[in-house]
Amino acid sequence: MNVSKFNVKEVGEKLAFLLAIIPAILTGILIVKYGVNVLFWDQWPLASIFEKIYAGNLTFQDLISQHNESRKFFPRLLFIGMAYLTGWDVRYEMLVIFILACLVSFNIYRLSLLTVGGSRVKLLLLACLSNLLIFSPIQWENWLWGIQVVVFVPIACLTTCILVAYSNLSLRIKILIGIVLATISTFSYANGLLCWVLVFPAIALAKPKASQELLKQKWLIVAWLVGFISNVVLYFYDYKKPPYHPSFSEGLLHPIKAVNYFLAFLGAPLAQNKLTVATIVGAILIVTFIGLVLYLLKFWHQNNLLHRTTGWLIIAGYTLISAAITTSGRVGFGVKQSLSSRYATFAVYLAITLIYLVAIILEDAEIRKIISRRNLALNRILSSVLTILIFLHVITAGYGIKKMQELQVSHYKGKACLLLINLVKDDDCLKRIWADTNDTKTKVNVLNNMGFFKPKLLKSNKIEKSEGNQVSGLDYGWLDRIDRVGKDKYRVRGWAVLPEKERPADGVVLSYKNKNGESIAFAVASTDIKRTDVAKSLKNNAYKYSGWEKFIALDKMPKSAEKIKAWAFDAETGKAFELNGSRSIAK
Repeated sequence: MNVSKFNVKEVGEKLAFLLAIIPAILTGILIVKYGVNVLFWDQWPLASIFEKIYAGNLTFQDLISQHNESRKFFPRLLFIGMAYLTGWDVRYEMLVIFILACLVSFNIYRLSLLTVGGSRVKLLLLACLSNLLIFSPIQWENWLWGIQVVVFVPIACLTTCILVAYSNLSLRIKILIGIVLATISTFSYANGLLCWVLVFPAIALAKPKASQELLKQKWLIVAWLVGFISNVVLYFYDYKKPPYHPSFSEGLLHPIKAVNYFLAFLGAPLAQNKLTVATIVGAILIVTFIGLVLYLLKFWHQNNLLHRTTGWLIIAGYTLISAAITTSGRVGFGVKQSLSSRYATFAVYLAITLIYLVAIILEDAEIRKIISRRNLALNRILSSVLTILIFLHVITAGYGIKKMQELQVSHYKGKACLLLINLVKDDDCLKRIWADTNDTKTKVNVLNNMGFFKPKLLKSNKIEKSEGNQVSGLDYGWLDRIDRVGKDKYRVRGWAVLPEKERPADGVVLSYKNKNGESIAFAVASTDIKRTDVAKSLKNNAYKYSGWEKFIALDKMPKSAEKIKAWAFDAETGKAFELNGSRSIAK
């Protein structure tokens, strides 16, 4: 009988553990599936650092220089080291992001072991709910953008410091670890400074009598203050507010918009990019948090309640202060901007905090006989809330996965333009991955010479030198027609796919025959036109947007061009595949 009970318990724990790690596994698969090795937006300023490394004139100031509101000193060191180890394959940066998320998940679980009562199955099921949010695909942009390591560093440092605060290490060691991690957090991302404000209270309150011991060792308090002030002085030395960002006074001038932004920011991880839903969810989260805090204020001195909840309140404080700072600095961009997937990594931790605070307070209320575990109404309420939470997460995760797919397509198209930049520089296409295209060609060639492009940039405009081996029986697409539009331009159109990879071509290269019979590339087009006929014919909905067209000014059309060919381009291999149907130009 005892053996049977033991086996049931063991099986239950294993199933609960599996449920807890499934969110991480699924997100890991999504990162591997949709990650593209291409620089994107805020990664391009880092290319300037590699230019200086290449020229041999990199300085400390370059590493600690301001980028937007942040000083990304430690991430820059990480990126430089990883670039030389991996040939700057930014997918490894995505791996670091995933590892940091796993660290946060581990820290949250360890904190629950220290503060929440109940069986291991219960704690693992709580971890499952927590991990649904930590690894939520609604953070789609952060998962697939290597530089977003920076937004995971502060919460990883903070949760690690909280665990240290709950440990049996000496106060000296706790303060030392806190100073080191708070410094790393500060010089990784703008809101990393919050670690200085939040970690010290955690150290003082997480363990009974810790505050009294700190008062006896005042030099530790002084050491913390010296570290904090030093970080602030260095951080704000020669600091300049980004000129294109709204004024921090916008929130004061438009308080209703600011409140809406704040609430939507908090509710966005469960709102499927819908502003009204985000605002309602955010309001519910705030009201719930206030209710729990009122309970804690009433009973904080009993049953060790303050020490059990300190870590969770610190994490909630991180989210709430981040939301307030973001609101003051970004509400000028419009309330809708609060739904940005980049902010979800900060916002999810309020909901996570509530999951554990509710568990702790329900335990405490049961001990006080305020509630009963057998209370039918309470169980129905909790079941309903849990069902709604999971429902909102599922539909929001579906939206996030769709956006990951779209971002992958955009990244492949941008990478195709980069690989072809020495043949044809198409600014409109390059703007998919970087707004300032003026010096992109120079930067790209420096990185290429340093071995940081895989595959290498195409150097010859003779496109046949990059021709891939077409698989017999597979259709790569067609150049449908060329039309004269008005007096001064042509329109070339068709469709193109990569059948082996079951996706639209990453780009389409147009070429003409020179006098030696060689195909010379002269223009690039993108596959972004709806072609349901192609998807239906090839029985693959992935080809729905495989259509392309290119308007070419008459003076840009090579004078010797009489026939035009089109090629499907694969950004992963740097290979081009000739499409069916060459077309003559009507002079």
